[in-house]
Amino acid sequence: MTLNLIMRSFLVAITLASLAIGCSVPSTKTLDTRTSQTFNTNAKFAVDSTSLVLSTAVATIGARPGATGYSWLRIYFYSFPPTADDLTAIANGNVDSMEARWQKFAGKHDNSYNTSHAVIQLSVDKDSKVWQVDMSIPGHSCTIAPFEKDVSSFLQDYRFDGKTLRLKSKGAHLCDMSVNSAPNEKFEWDIDLETSVFAKK
Repeated sequence: MTLNLIMRSFLVAITLASLAIGCSVPSTKTLDTRTSQTFNTNAKFAVDSTSLVLSTAVATIGARPGATGYSWLRIYFYSFPPTADDLTAIANGNVDSMEARWQKFAGKHDNSYNTSHAVIQLSVDKDSKVWQVDMSIPGHSCTIAPFEKDVSSFLQDYRFDGKTLRLKSKGAHLCDMSVNSAPNEKFEWDIDLETSVFAKK
């Protein structure tokens, strides 16, 4: 066997071995490395005298009932990080276990139930354009961006490609509560996050 033939055979063997290794070891890009730290944030909310500073944000998207072509893009904020079991559910767009953990604060006497949860809800169309924004904290909810000019003001930095959401917004809205024969309420928020969005399954 000539030297050239030996060298070519050696190179082919190395190439095949490399391919075999490449097939047997998953790329790090395909590994799911989400941890509780993935959902870290520092979001602030207030309604009149009630203030919240929340450290976890979980975003989901699902169909908006009764509005074909539109979806609810919801960002759930909590004062506690997700556990391993929570992460498994979140991957399927399910926050039931996170909500259940928050609900357990209801029996406490330190007001933790009222200061541990908030939701920002965006109504988006098939092109990810936002048409309405709602905000809620325990005991209070309001459409804080009901019209196009309000939505434009709210979306100070917004990008959503169907999988990743970038949202930066800081502002206030005086919510008209006259329909409930109640005093108007001032809703305030300060959000700056970039996070994965999980489709409800």
